[in-house]
Amino acid sequence: MTDKLKKIEREYVLSDSTVNEYGFRLLTSGYLIEDFKKNPIGYYMHRREDGIALKWDDLHIADDKILGTPVINLSNSKGEQLLNEAENGFLNAASMGHIVVLEYSTDPKQMLEGQTGPTITKWYNKECSLVDIPGNSNSLCKLFDARENELNLSDLNIGKKSIHFLANTTHKSICELLQLGAETDEKAILGKVQSLVANSSNMEIENSLLCADKIDLQKQIDEMAMLRTKIDISALLNRALEDKKITVELRDRLAIDYGANAEGLKTLIAAMPAYISIVENLKARQQENAEIAWEWDDFERNDPAGKKLKELRANDPDKYKDLFERKFGGEV
Repeated sequence: MTDKLKKIEREYVLSDSTVNEYGFRLLTSGYLIEDFKKNPIGYYMHRREDGIALKWDDLHIADDKILGTPVINLSNSKGEQLLNEAENGFLNAASMGHIVVLEYSTDPKQMLEGQTGPTITKWYNKECSLVDIPGNSNSLCKLFDARENELNLSDLNIGKKSIHFLANTTHKSICELLQLGAETDEKAILGKVQSLVANSSNMEIENSLLCADKIDLQKQIDEMAMLRTKIDISALLNRALEDKKITVELRDRLAIDYGANAEGLKTLIAAMPAYISIVENLKARQQENAEIAWEWDDFERNDPAGKKLKELRANDPDKYKDLFERKFGGEV
């Protein structure tokens, strides 16, 4: 292992077959581990914008769990922080990200207690981050199909009531209600119902499902919209918590106050400044004071990318000119 990489001497559970906080579950038996092994990368808290922070080693499946050991990229700007937080026990969880759904089921026989969403039966992921909160909203609530189209849970779930309806109604009756042939299989039946939910007008739905035990599709649509709002709010609050804009107590309070107003919550959080501790403030001031006395060589040594010199040239051209002349003996 080079000095730019550090392997954490601890195995993490990347995923298992239990129900996650969004109501669906990922079957370990359907995980295409070899697809992830081709490029087993990860980020810090799913922040792709910060660059690749780690890769996974020793990936394997045991006891219905997907397991692996993280190798930290110390060249990444978050590398040292990630390493310290992982080794000191602050980042205790792995979280699958960019999940590609290849096959899924809404069969109630595959649903566990508390499960409200589909069972993903064939899938793989494109990254797995180290996080402080398992089931991070920035990963599990974002699913993709094989063509990289983002999927909503409502795309994969026809609603708990309709699943139970289909389970407790005869095959022949369902086919008659949906105007399908008696030989139509279950997959095609579910596809027809999902198509009605996603694409049909209210009038078409009424004409298709007029019967004593018809599925209340409008109610299902409303429930799906509420679920989508709940997921959006959870994602906003968890990101705000990661960004140190709110506390856990405030997160729980806002979840109640903005339970049906994701846009209002988004506006509120955007206006909130990130919390900066006294220690962080002091460090920032010490850094600023130290930079005041920097010579040209100090800038090149401490900021090889040259960002600070560019800022100095833009904000204080006289000082930039003075440093340049003292270094190179000529005018800028």
